[in-house]
Amino acid sequence: MRLSLVLLLGLAVAACGETRLVATSVPSGVGPDAIILRVPREGGLAYAYRAGRDSVLFESRDKVPATSALLGFDDFLGVVLGRDAAGHVFSIDLRLGTVETLGSAVLGSGARAEGAAVFGFDANGRVLRVTPVATWSWEATGGADMLVPQPDGALITVRNGNDGATVSRIIPPETRLTDSTTLDRVEQVLRTPAGDRTWLVTHQTITALRSRDLTTALTVDMGRAVSVIETTPSGDRLFVGTSEASLRVIDRFAERETGRIALPGAPIGLRVDPDGRYLLVRTAASDSIHVVSLGTLRVIAALAGGWREDLPLVTPDGRVLLARGADVVHVDAETGRERLRYLRGAADLWLQARWNGFRPRAAGLDKPVEFEEYAADSAAADSALAAMMAARYGDASQRVMPPPAPAPAPEDRAPTPAQPGERPVREIWTVSFATLLAEDRAKEMAERITIDGRTARVIAGSRDGIAIWRVVLGPYDTRDAAERAGMASRLPYWVFEGAP
Repeated sequence: MRLSLVLLLGLAVAACGETRLVATSVPSGVGPDAIILRVPREGGLAYAYRAGRDSVLFESRDKVPATSALLGFDDFLGVVLGRDAAGHVFSIDLRLGTVETLGSAVLGSGARAEGAAVFGFDANGRVLRVTPVATWSWEATGGADMLVPQPDGALITVRNGNDGATVSRIIPPETRLTDSTTLDRVEQVLRTPAGDRTWLVTHQTITALRSRDLTTALTVDMGRAVSVIETTPSGDRLFVGTSEASLRVIDRFAERETGRIALPGAPIGLRVDPDGRYLLVRTAASDSIHVVSLGTLRVIAALAGGWREDLPLVTPDGRVLLARGADVVHVDAETGRERLRYLRGAADLWLQARWNGFRPRAAGLDKPVEFEEYAADSAAADSALAAMMAARYGDASQRVMPPPAPAPAPEDRAPTPAQPGERPVREIWTVSFATLLAEDRAKEMAERITIDGRTARVIAGSRDGIAIWRVVLGPYDTRDAAERAGMASRLPYWVFEGAP
């Protein structure tokens, strides 16, 4: 019996193939999904895959412009931010599939994103913050050389001068500095993922500043020039590369060097796994990508592939996505075994994001919320709209309302049987864009919505004795036709069956 169970277990493992769980696997449905975005460098449609799969999960409706860099992803809005070849910031909406240029500002190279904001310099050296809503500009006194956006919305700037460097902190859209300090000339700057520390390299010295007030938390003299630095996702350890064939490990809490990682040559590039398992290293003596286990602090593999701004990157399943020749391949981080290949992918730009927006949703969760400015309509009164009307017009529940009309007799409600040869009742579907309390604003909104030659209209109604106006489009014969019209509007909408 025991032998039979062992054999059955072996057959089950063999049958699982690529889907078997390993030590680094993440069970599906746990945490946000790892999404791999692929954008043509020369422009075209953007695609997205679930990490470890080659089936297309998403295809943009609009074409992406010629792109110089993918800057980041905002999981709240579900948008990918990039910089086009002309220097404009654009966004890819993963919910709607639309591509939009954000403002008219032109940013130079080195732009950095944090959330839905992109920071950079214009041609005149001013600091710009570009968001989907507005563009903020600030002319720093004496200028700035480096920008370090913070997760809390603050911005740290570094300006090198003849007498050293000035490090400042500002909270946009304010233009007044909140804190400032001086250091020797700064050559590199790095922020911990949590944003609580900012590491600055001043030739042979590394200084950690507390990001909230720019006070010094740690200073370490490395004894020789520093070439590259990288930190773990938690920020507990800092990896420092010099001209030596090794990496030096600085422990943030011990406040000193606690170890070294032997390498085949001096490191010239570092990239950490977002989950804290591996460190990817590029050395001057080799074209390979060396994989360092952060658990043992040893090199465990050498992978053939190019080193770029976007690649290589480590996915949550313990594999590395890297450019190899004309293609992009997905390989095991420890064995180097190829698992997946994206043909002609090396000509494109790649970005990894964590997001649950592609997961199927229960129908009951898609009931929209109504607001005065822009909201999809719903047959039932929404609590937010009811609260807003109560605040303006008083509590409607205290008003004396006429008694409801008596219900018709059962025989009066009985449906009339269809006669032979009678045509079935045609389906009617309507697209609703908003429910407003001001008729003139509803008419103004309706005039701006025209789809396939059809202009939206305003329907007057009443809710709890209060007059409301609905902006609708239709009717349509099928739900699909109504959905297409709603998507073509690029506005929030709600499709319901029947006439308004």
